[in-house]
Amino acid sequence: MRINSYRSLSSLFLIAIGLVVFAQPTHGQSQPPVRRELVWYQPGDEIQTPGFSPDGNFLVLVTRAYWPDGADAEGLPDSFFKKLSARAKANPRFADPVVKVINLAGTVVCEVQYGWNPSLSRDDKRVAFSEQVKPITGFRELASPQAGNGIRMFNCETKELNKIADPKTGYLDTPFFAPDGGSIVYTENEAVNGAFGGSVGIARFDLLQKREVALVKKEMVASVPCPSANSRESGLEAFKCSQVKDLTSSFPQIVFHAAPAGSDVIALLGMPIPSAGDMYLAQNYDMNLVSVLPERKTILALGKRSMESDDNTTFQPVSGERVLIFSQYWRLFSLATRDAVADVGPKNTRMKSVYSPDLKYYLCAEPDGEPDRFVLYRTSDGKKLESLPKMAVVYDAVWSSESNRFAIVGVPVTGANAMNHREELVIYSVR
Repeated sequence: MRINSYRSLSSLFLIAIGLVVFAQPTHGQSQPPVRRELVWYQPGDEIQTPGFSPDGNFLVLVTRAYWPDGADAEGLPDSFFKKLSARAKANPRFADPVVKVINLAGTVVCEVQYGWNPSLSRDDKRVAFSEQVKPITGFRELASPQAGNGIRMFNCETKELNKIADPKTGYLDTPFFAPDGGSIVYTENEAVNGAFGGSVGIARFDLLQKREVALVKKEMVASVPCPSANSRESGLEAFKCSQVKDLTSSFPQIVFHAAPAGSDVIALLGMPIPSAGDMYLAQNYDMNLVSVLPERKTILALGKRSMESDDNTTFQPVSGERVLIFSQYWRLFSLATRDAVADVGPKNTRMKSVYSPDLKYYLCAEPDGEPDRFVLYRTSDGKKLESLPKMAVVYDAVWSSESNRFAIVGVPVTGANAMNHREELVIYSVR
């Protein structure tokens, strides 16, 4: 494990930064609702899982060298991949994920090798992340290459790296600091969809008492009991119980999402509903939104949901002890009362929307069926406020906790050439 942290730009890490301000409106025109503050990229690198610090003054993210795969690799000459293989031979970790913290000027102020899904503490000093133990350069992000990954915490000031937890089986992932600031919450993962990994448990590490506590216990038990030899159960039941390698028979629940929300940690849990023909993942789940910290309680029973339906379920925590839940459209619920509250605007049926914590705005990645730009809407009346510049591909969008900034990640039209791949993190401020 190599640790390297620095507070100034280095020639070893070529970082291109552009500070571009939208043109000021002429007399009589209203000011644009957003202002572009920063364009940040590293040539040839992907940018993954960006997130603002609690105070909004920093972003934590992951970069890794771009290695084309699947459709991206089609049409590229053999010489391109020979160069990548030569780099991998010289340095088996050159394309492994690197955790970085940048400030709003685009300066890298902290760096940790190698890890995924980082989160910043309230004091901006500590980074929790999932350590990539094995070299993953040239490999896909499957369960096997990530097996053994544990949770680590790096102090950007002291350069101290602390081990938080290691898995007994599978790998640990997606850590974040609990709302009380005294513990780190993370998921426990296994291969659940063929070679692909998924979360099947949630745990918490108490930083003061130095102990791990299970919030959603990871179990590997049959969800469909097998009939006895002299049972008259149908052949279908015998078939379902025999699928020991499938999620429907190996795990009692899957964790679809977990996040801090107000003073709670909430999670979307799905209990598989086994059926003949399920391969690896069940087609249907009994879904529940639950609080797992400070105490276990059900917030909302969502009932049966199909993974093949366009009406998939997800949630977004927002301010004021509230959470938005998508089920046909985005609905607002109170964590305190566990009841729906009045809609804050017209029904929004666009699932790929990211709301500001204060609910004044939302960003949509597929406006009018065009997945090539983000569009900013006003929540209260659904009015389109700003169409951001067109991109070849759009990936992520994230808001600051104060709702005064958001960041997007995508591939600009000029960076769509795989031979000269470029992904950008663009920060905007909202008036």
